[in-house]
Amino acid sequence: MDTQETVVYTYNLQAGFAPLQFSVLVEPEADQPNHYTLSLSMKAGHVERALCAPVTLRLSIDPRQLDFSVFIFPPRTSLPAGCLYNLRVWLQTAGIDHRIFSDNDLWVGRDPDFRSVGDATFAVLRNATQDMLIYQGIVGRAHVSFIIRWKLVEVGLYSLSLEYEAGGAGRTLFDDCYMRLECEPQIVTFLIYVIPVTSTPAGASHRLRFWLRTPFVSQSPASSTNSQSESYIYQRIWKSDDFKIGANLNFEALGSKLVMGVRDPDSPRIERDLPCLDPSRRRNSRTPTNAIASSSRNSMFRIR
Repeated sequence: MDTQETVVYTYNLQAGFAPLQFSVLVEPEADQPNHYTLSLSMKAGHVERALCAPVTLRLSIDPRQLDFSVFIFPPRTSLPAGCLYNLRVWLQTAGIDHRIFSDNDLWVGRDPDFRSVGDATFAVLRNATQDMLIYQGIVGRAHVSFIIRWKLVEVGLYSLSLEYEAGGAGRTLFDDCYMRLECEPQIVTFLIYVIPVTSTPAGASHRLRFWLRTPFVSQSPASSTNSQSESYIYQRIWKSDDFKIGANLNFEALGSKLVMGVRDPDSPRIERDLPCLDPSRRRNSRTPTNAIASSSRNSMFRIR
């Protein structure tokens, strides 16, 4: 097999009413004879993204004659219902089964009922440009802006990032999430919501969920245009179970043994050439990195 060739195995299945397509890529290792890297992607709606981490195998059989078993099954009840699946990919060789990929947290579905998620607070889209969307929501009584950015890597391949900002401060929640789109980014919308978690002080801890949404287009000619436009495929891209933010938090609620620091009257002060306790963070030692890979498919898998 030529080292420039990639063998792609494609499998289709239905997750409830959501059609999914899984692709297993088999790529030869240039510097290791008979070694191949296997990667997995899922296409739902107009979006294809990488799943699981790539696996390297040594094969003494023809990589163009492989046989995979790709399947999903619901592990338990979930909110919203009918969206959570376990994913398994097995390779069969000469009657022997090898488990290659496993994901116990695959969230995808068609028109799930997010109203069933109790105590959820949903962010609302406030502004949208060609490559950025801003959603606003209230988290722990704090007004928070969630900023989503698209970056074109190459034709059809995009990098997605999410950051938040509240009260003049913020940070990146994730970046370089690569996706292959069969539509313009403007067709893709998002669902962001938070669920409060019991904490001290109250209102300081939350679960944050980030879903991607694309229109569902039926392959059946019997489906009407109206029904298609009202149906969507959702997939959860990212989550956090310890999103910490709130407004006017009462830290005294931590108890009488709380010892609160008092700011020094001479601070803040400006220091130059201050010795850094973490040498890796020295400004002069920072080296730029190139997030764009030479191959679009390799780019999509490298960030997993």
